[in-house]
Amino acid sequence: MRGWWWMAAALLPWMACGPAQAQAWDVDRLMQQLAGIPDGQVSYTERKYSALLSNPVVSSGVLAFHRPDSVEKEMRTPKKERYAIAGDEVVVTRNGGERRFALSSQPALAALAASLRGVLLGDQALLRRYFKVELQGDERAWRLMLEPLDASVARYVTRVSVTGSAGRLQSIDTEEASGDHSLLQVQ
Repeated sequence: MRGWWWMAAALLPWMACGPAQAQAWDVDRLMQQLAGIPDGQVSYTERKYSALLSNPVVSSGVLAFHRPDSVEKEMRTPKKERYAIAGDEVVVTRNGGERRFALSSQPALAALAASLRGVLLGDQALLRRYFKVELQGDERAWRLMLEPLDASVARYVTRVSVTGSAGRLQSIDTEEASGDHSLLQVQ
């Protein structure tokens, strides 16, 4: 028994300094990893839940990101729609027509665009401009909680929850003030 305590005492300094030397898992570290993700595109499936419907509305398509600030969501099923965010503008294309919106004139839309771009860019300052930011979990399974700072935005969106593993995005869950929410999962 005496040999056990001696071995534990001898190993304690190495056990104590191992994790201390590892980089701490926090929002800064997550943003560094997300900032390292290259431009590209991923397939997605989105489920929109509403109290008015007995089943979620399911759609799928491609989510693309190109630096410095371009995000596109192209829905392919059940219908074709395209949402493109670039600079201060959102372009919605559906049914052969196109509508343009200035983000500066739409605070809720600007916040949602910031949540996407901030996560994809690893831009903590952009996220904190619009949201209270909280990180839960660890590097293997994290959840980034974004709560709107502006009351006018919170009237529409109460929380955006982003999950992932290391620098890989897995899902974005957007909760609306109405109780409805949408869950976008990337493949």
